[in-house]
Amino acid sequence: MRGKSTIYKTTALLLATGIHFHCGQSKSDISHLTNSQYTYTTYEGQPGGRKKLQLADSTTVILNAGSRLLVPDNYPQQGRELVLDGEAFFAVSPAEGRPFVVKTDILTVTALGTAFKVRSFAAQPGATAYLLTGKVKVAKSYHSATDNQPEILERGQMVLANKEIDLMEKETYNPEELEAWLRGDLQFRDTPLMTVVRQLEDWYAVTITVEGNVADVPALTASFSNNTLPQVLDALCKAADCNYKMEGNDVRIKIN
Repeated sequence: MRGKSTIYKTTALLLATGIHFHCGQSKSDISHLTNSQYTYTTYEGQPGGRKKLQLADSTTVILNAGSRLLVPDNYPQQGRELVLDGEAFFAVSPAEGRPFVVKTDILTVTALGTAFKVRSFAAQPGATAYLLTGKVKVAKSYHSATDNQPEILERGQMVLANKEIDLMEKETYNPEELEAWLRGDLQFRDTPLMTVVRQLEDWYAVTITVEGNVADVPALTASFSNNTLPQVLDALCKAADCNYKMEGNDVRIKIN
């Protein structure tokens, strides 16, 4: 399954194979991914927003909502290996002979100096990795009964993985969409409400439930830049004549 893809087309493909990008409030145990000799500091994304971190080696991390990043307290003195449950972008500071590693329940991504995004929740069978610049090696974090061969990614390439069916494939995507994600640019042009909802779920890593007659809501046109989820929902509900309630990473929209 090779060919041109986009972030949103990729989401549709993963949904078709049983991979859902909904993030509930329960937290999965990821202690098996850590090094027992280290202690860790845990960083968590804010509900409906992102958290920007700068690590001790000047690596920049953008941690999405509903996500956790475990960083060794002695980082980077004894290595640069992090544990991720969720979605994060990494702009890695080069360090000769010291690879930068992100471990998730499904994928392990290894880089030297590069920029990439990983999405992998331990509670879900699916994962993705997108390369923006440089080069990375992506491998399964678990032993596969069929294929343990890693993939090497260059700009414009990504990996789709599904642990339940033991799948990992390399695809292409449009880097401009990841760049838009980094800028926080979110645009809708005559977009049906449920398409907007699915994009917001993916963008902010939340679960959205809609109550009411969706067919009564006209297509939506709006542009947002670096807005929080409540700001986006306020604007959309004003245009769509609805109300919403947000509790953690769960959102309920009720159409009036």
